[in-house]
Amino acid sequence: MSSTRLSIPNVDNETLDGNAISKKDQILERLNKRNKERQNYLDVKLEQRNKETSDAEGVDYFSQAFADKVREIEARIKNLSETSAKKNPGENSSIDLARHFTEITLEIQELQRYLTNSTMFLTDFKIKACQSIVNDLLQSCEEAKVKLMPKKKFGFSGRKVTPKPCLNPKLSKTDNVDGAEKNEHISTITGSKVSWTLSNRTNEYICLKGDEVHSKDITIAHLQNCFVELQGPAGSVQISHCSNSTFLCGPIARSLFADFCTNSTLSAACQQMRLHSSEQCQIYLHVTCRAIIEDCSKIGVAPYNYDYTGIDEDYNHAKINKEVNNYTDIADFNWLSSEVASPNWHLIKDFHAINWVQKRQEFLTRNMDNASL
Repeated sequence: MSSTRLSIPNVDNETLDGNAISKKDQILERLNKRNKERQNYLDVKLEQRNKETSDAEGVDYFSQAFADKVREIEARIKNLSETSAKKNPGENSSIDLARHFTEITLEIQELQRYLTNSTMFLTDFKIKACQSIVNDLLQSCEEAKVKLMPKKKFGFSGRKVTPKPCLNPKLSKTDNVDGAEKNEHISTITGSKVSWTLSNRTNEYICLKGDEVHSKDITIAHLQNCFVELQGPAGSVQISHCSNSTFLCGPIARSLFADFCTNSTLSAACQQMRLHSSEQCQIYLHVTCRAIIEDCSKIGVAPYNYDYTGIDEDYNHAKINKEVNNYTDIADFNWLSSEVASPNWHLIKDFHAINWVQKRQEFLTRNMDNASL
């Protein structure tokens, strides 16, 4: 029986060692890849959990800090009222009371800024509730001030009173001069009395500059078919019950509040903007925090583009960051759905920069023609 010999190819040791190392590297590579994918998955999960925890802690911290500050201010107003009530009328120092009320007002303003800066992580309902509390504090402070520091009764003195001139008598169709009593109205935003800077004007062009605006709280009410320019860094601006009017505001250090405005145009750069009970308005806005609207409809929004000589300095004085503009982030308190956009406001389509100089000239020409009729 013949034997068959199988031939085995010669394989050197180096080839065997190379194949073994190659397979080992492949296994290690697969293991490292799986481990890396697993680690990435764990990192993502950890980041999500940390973010959720951070948001919850941020809201909880805000709620606690806000409530503590509210209680502190309420206690201060109450203590001031009780202490003054125990004293005889002659013992109350108007200077001390004025100082205390100024400090309380500053604390409320600081609380308002804290709320404004926290709107990015608060729900719309939470913002609305906290804003209502701030408004109540302002009203309580004003009521206590009126009670403890009543205005002196009218009396004659040797001081001459210079009547307030009309800013543009040629365009005005009303000859009245705004008196102090006529200018006092109840603010629908704060619930307190406001002595309006401008009120009861019709068909007028009004421009306030320099010291008339600088760091002042500008209040405007009951204007019809007017064109108003505020060229300077106002402290705050409040506009109420105006129609068919245009308001061009320079940088505002704190906030713009407007209510009951119809068919009007507002242009402003500010830290906070609130619009109430208004319709058919165009807002050209630069706002560093989230803007708020309530009970509004047909509101168009576009970026701020007002300009005048010295506006860059006014930006610096108002401490407004020109690089941060949240004009597209509007909180509608009447529309709390986060999935569907509010039907009460919209971005102005095909926006192009408006020539405000041309708009001003058109207003002046139109009203001069009407005045000559």
